[in-house]
Parts: sequence; C-alpha cells; structure tokens
Amino acid sequence: MVLVLFVAATLSAGPTSEEIEILKTFHEEFIVITPGRGIYPKHFTMGRREGGDDNERPVHEVSIDYDFQIAKNEVPQNLWQAVMGDNPSKWKGPRNSVEMLSLEDAVTFCQRATEQMRSARLIEKESLIRLPSEAEWEYVARAGTTTVYSFGEQATDLDAYGWHTGNAAGNDPPVGAKKPNAWGLYDIHGYLWEWCTDSAHPNYEQAPTNGSSWEKGGDKTKCVVRGGSWKDGADRLTSSFRLAIPRETRDDAVGLRCVLISPKK
Repeated sequence: MVLVLFVAATLSAGPTSEEIEILKTFHEEFIVITPGRGIYPKHFTMGRREGGDDNERPVHEVSIDYDFQIAKNEVPQNLWQAVMGDNPSKWKGPRNSVEMLSLEDAVTFCQRATEQMRSARLIEKESLIRLPSEAEWEYVARAGTTTVYSFGEQATDLDAYGWHTGNAAGNDPPVGAKKPNAWGLYDIHGYLWEWCTDSAHPNYEQAPTNGSSWEKGGDKTKCVVRGGSWKDGADRLTSSFRLAIPRETRDDAVGLRCVLISPKK
C-alpha cells in the first residue's frame, strides 16, 4: 500500500526543476510561422513536377491561412526522457534525436508534452503540441523555395545540410549540427524520418488544399514520414519525397518534430 501511494505521488508530482528547464528550451526553440505575412507566403506548390516518385504528383497548390509554430529541431533524447520517463533510442546521446518510436509513441509524447508545458505555464491552456500534417511539413521544409531541396537543386550541396547514407555512420550526432534551411529549421533533409499525421495515399489526386491532413480514404494502417534519414540516399532527402510506413514501425531512422498551435488572439 505504501509503495502504491509513493508511485501515485511521484506520477502526480509534475516535472522536476531540471525537466522544466528542458521544457523551457523546447519552448524557446519553436519558430513562429505566419503564412501571408512577412517572409512567409500564404500559398505554395506541394509535390514535384519532374523526377521523384509518382506519389509526389500531381503537384497541387496549398493555401495555409493560420499561424503555427514548428520546432527548429527534431525531438532530442533528453526532452523525450523528461516527458516520457524513458529513452527508447538505439543511438544514445542527450541531444541526439530520439528514435525507435512508433506513431502512437510520437502522438503520446505530444499529448504529454502539452500537459506538462501547460502545467509549467510555458504555454496557454488552449495551446496544443502535435505532429505536423504533410502539407505543414513541406511548407516549412521548402521555406519559400520551389527547388528540389530547400538550398537548391544540387545533391552535391547536401552534405552541409543533412546526414545521409553518404556521410553518416549512424544516428550519432546531436541535433542542429548541420546548416538550417532559410527559416531556421535543422535536419529537415536527412538525419531521421519525421512522423506526420497523414494516412498513406498513392498520390495527390484528392489532397487537401488548406494545410490539413488526409482524412478520407488511403491506407490507414500506414502513415507518412518525411525528410529522409541517415540510412537514405540523396534522392529521398528532397523537400517533396514521401514515404508511407506501418504505424507501429520502430526504427533507428525514424523520429519526430513537433508543431505548436496556440489560440487566436
């Protein structure tokens, strides 16, 4: 009985001061995206006209008319540990991206991070941390560009921006070791695949045009990941490449990046 009470008290105690500092860092690393204002266009062309895979076509116009924030880094292991109480990663390192997590694990992390950051008064009670939709992911990955990569057309320039099969031996470096894209996002190209909220669809024939996730049809046993990884070649690290994998996949090349949605003022 005493043990049960101790465990219950521990679980309800909330984050420690050290964990709160990690959550503060997480909060500070979100980048505010304001489509239609400043450097952020409201409309963008999603997909790829030439080259790539058939599931990147037909290209279609997307219009995002809401503000959101996106983490400049993939979720590192010390943050996952602070929120979830464990570290499933194969390649250990406090600021290495967390991996070996399923879609359900990623969603649970977002839910618990939301609760803990609300509790610590780092975000408002109506604010929400979640995974990005495919459209949101590609919008911020492109950072206003229409090229194959956010930095241009040439895969020969990739080494400066991303970890891939040509320059990485594993998921070993810390987040943010390469150059960011124009909007300040690190490891968009390579390092780890990043879970999105969209179910698998064969192409963009009926894709949403407002930034939201696929809600109808498709293969709901699979979900889309974006960005490529240290296990992949340059052709999979483009701004538009899509990969659908089983939702229960746990692999040392799959991680996550978070979006923060706040109430409108």
